[in-house]
Amino acid sequence: GFLPEFTVVVISYIGLYALVAVGLAMLTGVGGMTSFGQAAFVGMGAYATAWICTSPTAAQWLGPLAGSAIVPWFGLALGLVLTFALAWMLGAVTVKLQGHYLPLCTIAWGLGLYYLFGNMEFLGGQTGITGVPALVVFGYSLASPRSLGIVIWFALLIALWLLHNLLDSREGRAIRALKSGRLMAESMGVDTARHRIKLFVLAALMAAISGWLYAHMQRFVNPTPFNLNIGIEYLFMAVVG
Repeated sequence: GFLPEFTVVVISYIGLYALVAVGLAMLTGVGGMTSFGQAAFVGMGAYATAWICTSPTAAQWLGPLAGSAIVPWFGLALGLVLTFALAWMLGAVTVKLQGHYLPLCTIAWGLGLYYLFGNMEFLGGQTGITGVPALVVFGYSLASPRSLGIVIWFALLIALWLLHNLLDSREGRAIRALKSGRLMAESMGVDTARHRIKLFVLAALMAAISGWLYAHMQRFVNPTPFNLNIGIEYLFMAVVG
């Protein structure tokens, strides 16, 4: 409470970016797969909730629930479902590649999704979507960065704890083997291709959650924060961190 508003907002952004970087640390640092396209998955989460909260079409589908405090949670569900489907499809193609072909492929679909966000009229084009409502939890509004920032950092710490537990499990030992011990893992009956896709999807879902929180903190979404340059910055954050 004693911090200036600007500092609180910066700390909140650190939490949002760290949520994506932690997923990339799993994907790149543990799994050995380089991705420059995570910003596009952040955009998936942000645009899904922005669309369902502001679109007249979505309001018709939701009926009496339209405009209620529960709608952003439908946005979270929609974002996770869309991200899961897209990441599984892209991962099935992308993670089979080796060497420099893998990061080049992630650059390609990252750019493709970025331009898609900016050229779809129902998503507001380059202008974006305004009027995204604040989150409301048990009747308490999270419109202020001081209150939403606590939720962001709580989500980040929960994610760190869950990933720590994952790496200590049997699945986690298989994931640790993906970077340098794939042949040994395969000789023990581990389906390394499937685990690579799972890890790719996991990192994408964490990015989507960050995007959902970003949309409800910023209350506005446009394609600029989801371009390739930001995707490269996310990777630098994971490497430096």
